[in-house]
Amino acid sequence: MHDSNIPTFIKLLVLLFMSLWVSIAWSQTSSDSLKAENQGAKADDPSQFLTRVEVFNNLQRYDTKDAYLNQTTLRNIVKIGKRFTTRVDIPFVYNSLKTSANHQPSGLGDISLRLLGYQILQTRKAALTASVEISLNTAQSPLLGTGKNLFIPVVTYSTMLRKRTNLFVIILQQANSFSGDEARNDLSFTKIQPILLNVWSRRTWTVLAPEWYIDYKNNGALSMNVQGRYAFAPTPRINLWVQAGAGIFGDFIGRYTWTAEIGSRYFWLRSMNFKKKSSGK
Repeated sequence: MHDSNIPTFIKLLVLLFMSLWVSIAWSQTSSDSLKAENQGAKADDPSQFLTRVEVFNNLQRYDTKDAYLNQTTLRNIVKIGKRFTTRVDIPFVYNSLKTSANHQPSGLGDISLRLLGYQILQTRKAALTASVEISLNTAQSPLLGTGKNLFIPVVTYSTMLRKRTNLFVIILQQANSFSGDEARNDLSFTKIQPILLNVWSRRTWTVLAPEWYIDYKNNGALSMNVQGRYAFAPTPRINLWVQAGAGIFGDFIGRYTWTAEIGSRYFWLRSMNFKKKSSGK
């Protein structure tokens, strides 16, 4: 990242906090009021659009030079009407890897934006969504990001398996780099992630999420991670979770040795629903 780009990052930060206030300011509607039953579990289904803010800390260990990455992310998701959503992720990263150039080991990472998420299909048992995401080369140091801007179309399908207590989700992402640091390698990969969500009660649920990466810049080499999450809802508005994962095989940059995460989310009771005003007739 260059100093000339700093104003852009400030604008993005302002955009995030403005979106937080906008998500609170719009009037509540009965269709979007929170329900105590399984509301938190729905937020772990990426095909469901729920206005919320999340903060989570993720620690990843890598075999390469015995390094680890610690990342804290502030995420804001805003539902717009019944079928649209946006998302902003702002990560703050620490990388223990030492370099000969003594690069800055901590600071702002690559900001991610979901420009538009659209719910194509929604039934009582299934949902299909599509979105376009952009990962920006905003990292303050080569240690803290990919060095590239990424264009990432995403398709998600989810379906109920049994009595609304089991949910199966499949996510397909295709990421391609464009522009950025010419000294860094280009990226082109597909990420396939099935998710199995099981609701144990109104307050607890678990998530199992393996993920595969197909790296087209490395002759289509395959890598795999697997993650598990336990989540708890102490109140209808608040979720807490712990998560752990392990790298199974492969040498893709996203394949770690092991990972651990703690996180929280808060649901806003209000959403952005645009309704036509009555003509008074």
